[in-house]
This record gives sequence, C-alpha cells and structure tokens, in this order.
Amino acid sequence: MMDVMTEEQVTIRELQRNAAEIFKRVQEGHTVQVTRWGEIVGQINPPDPANAAIDRAIAAGILDPTTLDSLPTGAEVRELVRESSPPGTNRGSDAVLSMREEREY
Repeated sequence: MMDVMTEEQVTIRELQRNAAEIFKRVQEGHTVQVTRWGEIVGQINPPDPANAAIDRAIAAGILDPTTLDSLPTGAEVRELVRESSPPGTNRGSDAVLSMREEREY
C-alpha cells in the first residue's frame, strides 16, 4: 500500500513545464499542492489503492458497478443502528475467526 510520503508545492507554471516529473513523484506517493500567486488552487494525490482494487474487481466481473451505487455511504453506515445477535448465537466476527482457525494447518 502506498502511503503519502511528503507534501510539496509547485506553481502552475512549474506543473506545466515539469508535468512528467511531478506526476512521477505523485506516483511514488508524494502529494503535490498546486499554487497560483502563492495561494493553493489544487492538489494532486497518489491513486487510492482501494479505488484501484475496486476498478480491477469491476473489470474482472467480480463487482457490478450498479450495485456499488446502491450501497450506503460511510456517513450512512455510521448512523445505522447495530442489531444485537439472538441469545446463544456467535457474533459474525467470532464465526469468521473460527472458520479461519479451522483452515490453518
């Protein structure tokens, strides 16, 4: 996973003249802020690995992009009320851990 290594600033003119080099640094994990007359007017960030994984899954036919549109946003998920499990049942996370343990040799 790529972590943002540093944040630097370039002017619009520098971006125009050195776009290939600047985008190479972004690809390496740097974030670049673009300025005009000393004011930040934009920011170039490295690609999000999660978005790249989603794009690959869509291309491979694993995910249907129309399904993604119907999923709740992060803010909506945080507002969901968690339902408790019926008495005597395991939590889903416990069941997953148990299944993982069974698969280990």
